[in-house]
Amino acid sequence: MEQVFRLVMKTAFLNTTDPELKPSPAMPKIGVKRVLPPYLGELGYEVKYHLARVEPWLRNGWKILARRPEFYPPGSAIESPDFFQACDEIFNRLTIVSAGAGIYAPATELPKLGIETNLEGDRLGVTMELADTARSQREALAEIQLRQLFLEWLDYDGRPLTDYDRNVFSFSETCVAETYIRRSESLRPSYLPAAFENPPEPMPAHVGLQIRAFKGPIARDRNSDPEWMCETAKAIGAHLNLPVIAYGHPGGCIIPSDMHATWREAEGGRGHLARELGYLKSCRIMLGPDSGWSDLMAWLGVPVLLEKLPNPIVFESLRDSFRPRISLVDRTAPLGSQIDALLASLHCLPAIDPRKSGTSKALFPWDY
Repeated sequence: MEQVFRLVMKTAFLNTTDPELKPSPAMPKIGVKRVLPPYLGELGYEVKYHLARVEPWLRNGWKILARRPEFYPPGSAIESPDFFQACDEIFNRLTIVSAGAGIYAPATELPKLGIETNLEGDRLGVTMELADTARSQREALAEIQLRQLFLEWLDYDGRPLTDYDRNVFSFSETCVAETYIRRSESLRPSYLPAAFENPPEPMPAHVGLQIRAFKGPIARDRNSDPEWMCETAKAIGAHLNLPVIAYGHPGGCIIPSDMHATWREAEGGRGHLARELGYLKSCRIMLGPDSGWSDLMAWLGVPVLLEKLPNPIVFESLRDSFRPRISLVDRTAPLGSQIDALLASLHCLPAIDPRKSGTSKALFPWDY
C-alpha cells in the first residue's frame, strides 16, 4: 500500500509541473550514446544483483554511469564526477541516503501504516492511513528529480528504451527496488574485476580486516567492536603466521593506527578501490562485518569470518551462484579450529533461510 501511495504521489507531483516537451538533442550531455542510468544503492546489492543484471547490456556495446567503475568490465563504465555531484546535491537537499538497491529517506521513527478494507456488494473499498508522509514525499521528489537528471544527461534523439532502464524510469517502483529483488536469487557476474585479476601493486599473502563504523541510527547496531576486531585479527594472523592488513576508508570504517592499511590519506581516496581489489587477490581470509563488504568477498572467492550477524539470512541469496565461504565466529569455541574449518571448506554459509525452500506450487510466484 505504501508503494501505491508513492505511485499516486509521484504522478500527482509530476503532473502539476506541466513540463514543456522539447526535442531530444542529437548528442547526449554525457557525450556518449547508449549509456545506461547509474546504480545508486549499496555495495552489497550492487555485487549480488546489479552487476550480472547489467552485464548483458555492457557486452552488447552499452556503457553505464558508475560510482565504482572498478567493478565493471574495462571501458564499460563512465565516472562523470559532475553527474554524480548533481545526484549528491539532490540527496543532500532532500536528506536521502543510498540504501538497499537504491535510495531511502531516513525518518526519526518507522512510518505507521494502517489499512482497512470493506466489501459492499461488488465494490471493494480500501482506506489507508500513513503517518510520516513527509518521508515518502521526499523519496518521491528525489525519484522524480533523479529521473529528470538521467534524461538531462542521457537522452538523445532516437535513444532506445531498454529493459534495464524501463524499471529505473518507471513510477511503479520505488528506487529502493527491494520489492523487486529482495527475495530473488542473486547471479554472479561472469568476470572478476580487472584490478583483482591484475593487481596494480604487489602484496604478499595476509589476513584482511575491516572495522565497520558508519554514522546514523540505522547502522549503529551493525557497527563493529574495534577492540575485539583488532585482537581477533591479530590472533588469526598469528595462527596462520601471516600479517594483518586493515581495509576500508575513514568515511565508514576505523583504520587502526598500528596496522598496515589500504587507505592512504595523502592520496585522498585516489585509486583506493583498485588498490584494495588488488590486495584482495592475496588475502587468505577476511575478518569482516555483516555488510556488503562480505558480499564482495563472496564474488572474489575470499573466505570471511563474520564478527556478528544480526540478520542470519542476509547472505542466503548468494548460496547457489556465488557458493561463498562465510562463517560466523563462535566466541565460545577455539578460534584456530574455526579458521582451519573455514579454509578447508568448499562452500559454507552461517545460516539457512527457512523461507527459501524453492518455489511453492501452492503459493508460487507471490510468496517465496
